[in-house]
Amino acid sequence: MRNFLLSSLLCFFIPLISLAATSDFTIKVLVGDDTVPPSPPALLSVEPTAQNQLDVTWSLSTDNYLLGGYVLYRDNVAIATTTQNSFIDAGLTASTLYAYTVLAFDAAGNISTTSNSLSTMTLAVPIIATSTGPTRDTSSATKTLKLTALAITTEARTVTIEWATSRPTRYTLRWGRTDLYNGGYVSNELYQIAHRTSITDLEPGTTYVYEVTAYTPEGSTVILKTGQFTTTARADGGVVPNVTKLQALATKDGVALRWEVPEIGTGFSVRIVRNHLGYPSDGFDGAVVYEGVVSNFFDAAAFALGDRQYYAVFIKSVDGTVSSGAVVLVTKSRGTGTVSATGTPTSTPIVVPEIPLFGLEVQQIQLLQSGKGQTFFDEDIRLSYKDSFTIRIEANALPRHLKSIIVTLLDPTNQQQSYSFLLRLNKDKTAYEATIAPLYVRGVSRLQVEIFDYERLLVGRYRKQVTFVVKENSDKLIIFPDAIVSSLRTTLPTFSAVLAILMIAFFLWWRRGKEAEDNR
Repeated sequence: MRNFLLSSLLCFFIPLISLAATSDFTIKVLVGDDTVPPSPPALLSVEPTAQNQLDVTWSLSTDNYLLGGYVLYRDNVAIATTTQNSFIDAGLTASTLYAYTVLAFDAAGNISTTSNSLSTMTLAVPIIATSTGPTRDTSSATKTLKLTALAITTEARTVTIEWATSRPTRYTLRWGRTDLYNGGYVSNELYQIAHRTSITDLEPGTTYVYEVTAYTPEGSTVILKTGQFTTTARADGGVVPNVTKLQALATKDGVALRWEVPEIGTGFSVRIVRNHLGYPSDGFDGAVVYEGVVSNFFDAAAFALGDRQYYAVFIKSVDGTVSSGAVVLVTKSRGTGTVSATGTPTSTPIVVPEIPLFGLEVQQIQLLQSGKGQTFFDEDIRLSYKDSFTIRIEANALPRHLKSIIVTLLDPTNQQQSYSFLLRLNKDKTAYEATIAPLYVRGVSRLQVEIFDYERLLVGRYRKQVTFVVKENSDKLIIFPDAIVSSLRTTLPTFSAVLAILMIAFFLWWRRGKEAEDNR
């Protein structure tokens, strides 16, 4: 029994003593070159929609790392670069034959072979003979055109209107506080069946009237809908932090998401938006797959539109204030394993190529916490582990054509786990901001800012080491491994001396017992 106790004590304390010798830990970084091109896309259809428009669709390509997008050619001339697998080619000439091809490229610049070619002629301008000469035949178009769906979603300063028509149309939407519709207007010159637009900079708690006018390819004009909407009332609420620890698990049946809600009181709701084209920029930019107050959700229809899905999780407070959004990229599972908030499977890490700086000065990336400010220019960035912080970039420091800005916080406890958030324009439109709730951990982490252009291509990346520190006592502290080592290094010298005395006393007690047994 004494031998067992002595062995147990040695096994427990010797590893602790060895920790006092070093605080180093290893971070593995995999480096390699991507030389494999994407699979070639296949043109599926080129449909004439109007006298001046053709709708082109093609199959999705796949890549061993990260698909960048597609380049569409009309008559051997590149006309569009896009991440979508469809394109509306407008501004064409009636009764004219056009030929299309498409190719795919990845994030490393590899290019696929060119697709098959499809040719289609635009529609002719319909005319009928009358006593006064040829005129447009609009009667049949007017009779068959009708509104088939309408949905209006209002917030304090924004309204989103979605509608569908029985046949392709373009539109003009006007709005205002009176039927003069002097608030503004928005128009779309593309002929489509499904339409969606958002109106911003509205006044909270205010009633507006609107009018939707449709235009057919034949030239007829139809007022589809007139009506009104009222924006929600809003108190002057403060900043709402994002959810924390957003993670996703991709399976053959869908995607399971889980997250933690920061301490923001009651009356909030969580909204999850999914988009297969890129990170949702707001709470309406994609399919709203969940809205509620729980901390997990399973999206069974995740991969209906493709093997790659982008999610954004927003918190909406009781006064209507919305967080900037936590985001995650998920790819369809080919086996098992979790997918992190940057879309990197924990079992198979991938290489992240270096991206040049965008032209943004590092001192323009600000970190704000408890009334104090730091920037990416500072050498030693320290933040309190127990307080929210805001990352901020002045709006005038960036061009307006940017699609999205994403900040990623690395988890030092797991080098393959990170949490990503959108930077969005604040209500004053003076800066792009994201507020990150505390993780209640201390130690060394890393912040990464990525900038995407209007084609959703990554054009800039900035990284900075950040240390989360303790400024006062708290019972919620979870210590990172490097912090544990640092703490042990300061306490183990005294602890080791006490331990040595205890071990000597234990050895003497054990020796006296052994001698007593031998004398019996």
